[in-house]
Amino acid sequence: MGDFTAHNLPPTFKGLQVTSADVPLTVADLPTPVPTAGTVLLRPLFSPIIAYADEIFANGNLRGYPYPSPMVPGTNAVGRIAATAPDTPRLKPGTLVYTSGVLRGRDGTSVNSTPVLHGLFMGFAPEGQALMQGEWRNGTWAELVKLPAENVHVLNEDILVKKLGYRVEDLAYLSTLAVPHGGLSDAGLRTGETVLIAPATGSFGSAAVQVALAMGAGKVIVMGRSQEKLNKVVQAAGARAVGVVISGDVEADAAALGAHGPIDIYFDISPQVASAGPDTFSHIKSGIAALRPGGRMSMMGGVLGDIQVPYSLIMGKGLTLRGTFMYTREQMDSLIRLVETGMLALGEKAGVEATGKYTLGDWEAAFKAASKEAGPGKSTSFVPNTE
Repeated sequence: MGDFTAHNLPPTFKGLQVTSADVPLTVADLPTPVPTAGTVLLRPLFSPIIAYADEIFANGNLRGYPYPSPMVPGTNAVGRIAATAPDTPRLKPGTLVYTSGVLRGRDGTSVNSTPVLHGLFMGFAPEGQALMQGEWRNGTWAELVKLPAENVHVLNEDILVKKLGYRVEDLAYLSTLAVPHGGLSDAGLRTGETVLIAPATGSFGSAAVQVALAMGAGKVIVMGRSQEKLNKVVQAAGARAVGVVISGDVEADAAALGAHGPIDIYFDISPQVASAGPDTFSHIKSGIAALRPGGRMSMMGGVLGDIQVPYSLIMGKGLTLRGTFMYTREQMDSLIRLVETGMLALGEKAGVEATGKYTLGDWEAAFKAASKEAGPGKSTSFVPNTE
């Protein structure tokens, strides 16, 4: 198994642990793992907090996410490598990296394996449960985290920090950008195409606007229910973005979208809702109706129930509807290249605001801030380690 002292590591580290969503989280002392074949140990510097963390790890797990207990939550992080295994010669201690929390079994393929989210969601399949109940139980809300080497992405610190002037904390926003980048990549976004994003006023929707433009979209149409929020998203995006308010009238909204068409791709990021009314998902029908013949729809939202779709219209127009769960390693590398080449901005350059940085012990305040400040260009993180 090896010895943690050989890597100049302490015998224990602190992690924010959940034992049940019905009792408060605690900062626990945990035994330091040793990097085995194909793994690395990371010291997280900034670990993002999702806006609905208080609905998963507290308040009785209102969303019903399956995860093992006890467990250290946390899906992504920007940090420095603490120790490596002998079979990871390219990764060196001290290297600045981003860790993707999309875990896949090494004995599967993209065809027969469903990914799980590290420290968040182990899914309902036996394979996913085996991953998170065993080797990958603990996530990034900790001073140390053990990770598969393939989930670690090296960040060019000379370019990102020294040349482009980003702070390390700015790089944590990669976790938000990566989600829409996965869906837009799967949809085959090509230079000059028109992309509809709906709803576009939340964290992931607003990030999708920036990603689509960086990938070469000629025009981005953003939809939302709040004119005020839409105006902010359009203003941040620039001249290639236009806004359309969701009225709930399917035909009227489709006509309003069509005025800015033809639309090549409809990227849907509809959130999970506690109760759906008759107009809750009207924008989905409007978006599909507004697609050009041969258009594509990317579905990445959190809709849990069934929704009605215009079957004959989809058939008649030859539309493609594709679901995407998160992103691949290759797509994550592509996103990082967009940032390193200056095509996609982060931090103040993109209007992204770090609304809060919290120690592990301040988890209650952190959860409240992440929920309250959720929205376009907002980022809240734990700071397990400092430099």
